[in-house]
Amino acid sequence: MFGELKISFVAIVDNSNNMVSSFGTRIWHHQNFVNSLLKDKTCIFGRETYDITQWKGNKSWVLTTDPNWRRSGIGTISNMEDVRLFSEDDEVFVLGGKSLYYELKDYVDTLYLYVVNNNEGTVPWIKLDMKLWNASEYHANKIWSFAKLEKVQKKTRKRIKG
Repeated sequence: MFGELKISFVAIVDNSNNMVSSFGTRIWHHQNFVNSLLKDKTCIFGRETYDITQWKGNKSWVLTTDPNWRRSGIGTISNMEDVRLFSEDDEVFVLGGKSLYYELKDYVDTLYLYVVNNNEGTVPWIKLDMKLWNASEYHANKIWSFAKLEKVQKKTRKRIKG
């Protein structure tokens, strides 16, 4: 579907694996990471995430099925495949949203997962099958944790002609 395009997903959940949709709890590391992405990376948001955060960047797009939805300073796309029309990057960062994750779960290569050590989340998120992911980076403190998870690549066997 996306060819060589790498899909990286960024999400914040609480200890109960609920999405922290209100962003009432801020994680400085997450905010700095998102700000660095917004500077020059292609970023896709769901409409609800955009409405909550108002994040904008030079290469930011809101994915929405509503053809009349428009906001100043942010592009809109109606299909994830449309991102190929607007981006020359080889990696796209998808910021937040359970529905976006479910739409893209088979294509996500990297997951940047922030866990807030509380139970303020309101939207149940996905259950990850950890056999499919390797942690390549991890940080933790008393308030939050972070893991960069890389999808395990399936090994293919080469046939020996003989």
